[in-house]
Amino acid sequence: MGFWLYSVCFTYTLIPLLLFVLLSITYSDRATAADQGLITGNVYCDRDKNGICDCEEKGLKNINIKIFKQHCGGTALQTVITDKKGNFAFRAFDPGTYFVMVDLEYVCGGRIPTTTYCQEVNLPPGEKVNLPAFGYSEFGQ
Repeated sequence: MGFWLYSVCFTYTLIPLLLFVLLSITYSDRATAADQGLITGNVYCDRDKNGICDCEEKGLKNINIKIFKQHCGGTALQTVITDKKGNFAFRAFDPGTYFVMVDLEYVCGGRIPTTTYCQEVNLPPGEKVNLPAFGYSEFGQ
């Protein structure tokens, strides 16, 4: 009877306590939902190739945009696709420094960048950061 009582006490008391401690340690570095932020941007057709998004220049749809933790390249944390107006958003990211890059494989075929294709962004807790637009020339220009 003593061994059985010891086993029940151990199973129902100590194991849940250990699990709680392990989970607390594992998730203590994660930001809360209130700390997570948003990174937005746009990819556009820079018809006059001046590197500035003018009112009449339209966004490019279906362009892959990647986000990285350490530098542009390697394994991406996430990939999103621009909407019909060229807009994109990375949602619910922890505060920190990230690198956002236009996937050149999906833009090339005659388009030439008129702005940088990789941008570093510092995301403060709970904030929205809107990146400067990524510009690309028209096909064949």
